Amino acid sequence: MKKSSSERYTTGDYEKNHPDWHAEDASWKAGMVAAAMKKQNIQPKRITEIGCGSGGILKVLAQVFPGTAAFEGFDISPRAIALAQQGASNGVYFFCDDLLQRPGYSTDLLLVLDVLEHVDDFYGMLRDIHFMSGQFIFHVPLDLSCRTLLKPHVLLDQRERSGHVHYFSEEMVRWALHDTGFEIVEWEYTQPRIDIDPARGLKNGVKKILRNLSFGINRKWSVKLWGGYSILIFANRVNA
Repeated sequence: MKKSSSERYTTGDYEKNHPDWHAEDASWKAGMVAAAMKKQNIQPKRITEIGCGSGGILKVLAQVFPGTAAFEGFDISPRAIALAQQGASNGVYFFCDDLLQRPGYSTDLLLVLDVLEHVDDFYGMLRDIHFMSGQFIFHVPLDLSCRTLLKPHVLLDQRERSGHVHYFSEEMVRWALHDTGFEIVEWEYTQPRIDIDPARGLKNGVKKILRNLSFGINRKWSVKLWGGYSILIFANRVNA
């Protein structure tokens, strides 16, 4: 029998491909979160991240928002939390625990960054976190594109190397949030690091130029054509 999505992160399978738990992406993602918070002019006293991995995002945010009283990260992987707890400053706390198993938990801002695609029952997860906060920031990869539909081995690689068990388009993310009681306040596409960082080699350089040119002309169609992008969403809870 295949392992459940959660078992991939507690048995060491995920760590084989990502031993640093994406620590190299922490500053990049924290920058996007900080920009979204400043744009919405919010000053939460408590910020929580579900699936925090090695904790780098919260550590960076703690430096950007020193007035925030507490930053709390939850992950079910003991190894990820051990990495997160290294160098954690005052006010930044990490827990090896499943936040979904903490009924009644409450925070001011809940970060759900690159998590939905890893969860077997992502609709159930969205319903479970709905009343944990009034404000949310989601970051979801948009794996479905013309390119990946024509080249399914790209999706297979995402499944085997990165643990993606669901693949989304922009519309699918919007529909899921609407169905589970969230109101999208602001959103934007985010480019992958390969489109931002210096190119590695001539082939990657050409790809980077073409992708950035396409993205500059028409972002929506570039996302649907090439894939590899994500969507960053600031959402409020709808009290129903």
